[in-house]
Amino acid sequence: MCSPWATGWLTPREGSMKIAVAGKGGSGKTTVAGTLARLLGRRGHTVVAIDADTNPNLAVTLGLSRDVAASVQPVPREVMREQVDAAGQTVRTLAVPHETVIARYGVPAADNTTLLLMGRVAHGGAG
Repeated sequence: MCSPWATGWLTPREGSMKIAVAGKGGSGKTTVAGTLARLLGRRGHTVVAIDADTNPNLAVTLGLSRDVAASVQPVPREVMREQVDAAGQTVRTLAVPHETVIARYGVPAADNTTLLLMGRVAHGGAG
């Protein structure tokens, strides 16, 4: 989830699909995103579920124990680079291929899913 939305990156047999789940806090976004990811995984899709919520709980929804979920390391900011486009806008892009990010930081979970944790609040006021 990305404060407050979740993105699942799905790679079905023919091409790829991206799904975002959005809504206000406490509306069940994590449950919906995790359930959708696992159902698609059970149908044979390779699913990368990305949790960028400041209170990451997608790992548990994907079947990881709370101990494993607490030990998941977030993807470091260094995988991104900033560039200025022709219109003068700052654009962030991956500095390495997405396959590399998934291989290095992805955590295998239930039902053919992989979790990527995009950030974690280090201390109060850091979010």
